[in-house]
Amino acid sequence: MGRVADYVRTLALVAVHQYKMTILRRIRQVLSVRRHPVAVVVGSIVVVFSAAVLLGDLAGHAPLLHTASRVAPEWFALCLVAQVIAYLGYVFALRETARVDDGPRLDFRHAANVVAAGFGAFFSASAAGGFEVDYWALRHAGASRREALKRVFGLGTLEYAVLAPAAMFSAIAILADASDNVRPSMSWPWLAVIPGAAFAVWASQPHRATRWGSIDNDSGRLRTAFGNFVAGLSVVRRLVQQPRAHGLALVGTAMYWFGEILCLWAALMAFGAQVRVPVLIVGFATGYVLTRRSLPAGGAGIAEVALVFALVWLHVAFAPALLGVFAYRFFNFWLALLPAFAARGTMRTIRAETALGGKVHTRQAA
Repeated sequence: MGRVADYVRTLALVAVHQYKMTILRRIRQVLSVRRHPVAVVVGSIVVVFSAAVLLGDLAGHAPLLHTASRVAPEWFALCLVAQVIAYLGYVFALRETARVDDGPRLDFRHAANVVAAGFGAFFSASAAGGFEVDYWALRHAGASRREALKRVFGLGTLEYAVLAPAAMFSAIAILADASDNVRPSMSWPWLAVIPGAAFAVWASQPHRATRWGSIDNDSGRLRTAFGNFVAGLSVVRRLVQQPRAHGLALVGTAMYWFGEILCLWAALMAFGAQVRVPVLIVGFATGYVLTRRSLPAGGAGIAEVALVFALVWLHVAFAPALLGVFAYRFFNFWLALLPAFAARGTMRTIRAETALGGKVHTRQAA
């Protein structure tokens, strides 16, 4: 009789455990951003609204209403054009970074869908942001795990390899202007790009990149991160060394940043904030140290606060800076939901086929 009771208790405990695990799975499914991307959008709206309320209180309601009443909406057309330029530029950069060193070739339409998904909150709501989308797209196209990571880190490094020098030269122009009262603390740090570039050239030399970029299963997190960083540097080095074959990567990245900065400038002009080009570039680069593809949910709330304060610290009036940044983010982030929604089929296919270990298709360039 005692054995029967023990057996019944054991069955009851197993049943309770299975019930708990079922509940936990259901909770994870409900909270999963991949299964419920709309939850990410709703969460982003809440975060951005909270940031807007906080910044609005700091700027003052009267200055905001006065500035908003004098808006020049014709500048918003230029914002839209600028985002198209940025979008196309990133497509070029992704394709060239993917195919360097005999990597996978992505046709233009497929690459455009991947970029759209990475820019939209539907698919960039992860710890790795839009770069996770790039990773799975490269895996699906035939790249190994190591090669996909190498190219993703290379693409991220390429972004800063173009933006950082532009910010540095802009900072030098600000410091050289004796009449400029911009805080030196916003300009001097960008001179660190010089030793940073020297280290990148030194670390990415083939013999060092091969040794430091090699990672095995016993490598710790720090060693793995450093190895991936060096691997990314080596990708950028290869792109720079082969301008005829891969020059479109640099051109595309320059187009991307030009489009983003042009969009911010037009949004600020719409609210009467006339910002000089060096100040604009330094403010943009300072507030956008982490890009929308590297932040979860596209950096909703974080990017707005950082950009506004960066511009204010560079002596841009608070109210125009606040309204201009939020207008910029409408085109930069919220409008990106439309192409991201259109690209949802491509990303579902990539995730499903890669997860199932199905047939991987190497796409030929158009």
